Amino acid sequence: MDQRHSRVAHRKIGEKELDKTEIAALCIVGIMVVMDFLTGFAKAVKAHDVSSEKMRDGLWHKISFVMIVALGEILEHGQRVLDMGFAVPIIIPTCVYIVLTEVASVIENLSEINPELHDSPILSLFRSSKENGR
Repeated sequence: MDQRHSRVAHRKIGEKELDKTEIAALCIVGIMVVMDFLTGFAKAVKAHDVSSEKMRDGLWHKISFVMIVALGEILEHGQRVLDMGFAVPIIIPTCVYIVLTEVASVIENLSEINPELHDSPILSLFRSSKENGR
């Protein structure tokens, strides 16, 4: 009986850790989406190219990311309750993809805001070895 109780307790602890990871991933996605929007807006201001059409397009892209994350949440939590024929992690891989996409966009925006950053050692940390000529 103690052994069964410890397995149940361990599973609950594991689920809590997964929830903390999930919450952290969702927070990071939110932060990166806001950073991309802000750096994109700053880039447009610097270039005197602020356009409501471009801002609307950018917001639609951000909304589509939010909807993809919401779909991932529904599917991942739904597969715990319903037999959907599969049981795979969806939220974390989705968040990783979105974060990497946003990081690339933020770096691109920062490079255009400050061209000196383009070839700087600090941004080379974010480039692949192939891009760095290795």
